[in-house]
Amino acid sequence: MRILMAENDRLLSQALGRRLSEAGHAVDVFATVADAEMAWRSTTYDLTIVDVMLDDGDGRALVRSVRAAGLRTPTLMLTARDEIGDRVAGLDAGADDYLVKPFSTDELMARLRALRRRSAEIPVTEFRIGNLIYAPQSMSLVVADGTVRLTAQEHAALEKLIRAGDRVTSKRMLGEHLYAFHQDWSDNAIETLVHRLRRKLSIAGASVEIQTLRGLGYVLCETRP
Repeated sequence: MRILMAENDRLLSQALGRRLSEAGHAVDVFATVADAEMAWRSTTYDLTIVDVMLDDGDGRALVRSVRAAGLRTPTLMLTARDEIGDRVAGLDAGADDYLVKPFSTDELMARLRALRRRSAEIPVTEFRIGNLIYAPQSMSLVVADGTVRLTAQEHAALEKLIRAGDRVTSKRMLGEHLYAFHQDWSDNAIETLVHRLRRKLSIAGASVEIQTLRGLGYVLCETRP
């Protein structure tokens, strides 16, 4: 997933960014309302994490502004204050969930998964294509009754291709989904990732394949018998 994080605590944002990256997500971190809003309005995000206190203003004002602009990105708000009034204000501003500092990163990850489940493009817990069964929440891939081990980034790429259905996913779309603003990537990196994923599916005996449409991108489809 592509995640926006508006957090001015550098140590916290670095720790959360590492945890999210290890889970295969691309994370863009901003410390100000202005920078976060500019990115939010110009980039498609799957989830956002917004602290109430930012360097140049209130995170609730940020959420209120993007909601007024029609952006419905699922949002988890963070705060150091545990007053009911603060939580109510954040939810009324447009946040979908609220988490009080200090918190467990395991709880934060669970809340993000819950937000993602409630807002999934395709509201299913499991995808079946040919002899492939993929459960995005548990990051579980089974092919021909055998479990296939993937890296976090391979899982993210596979889910993107599965959710696209018969629509073509370009290299740019994959790159923007897998990498944050501060991470450099190239067409070669995407090609290498797809090659690894394609090879693992083939070795497992999958009846689906990742087809390359030259000049357009990739599509996951069943192989013909």
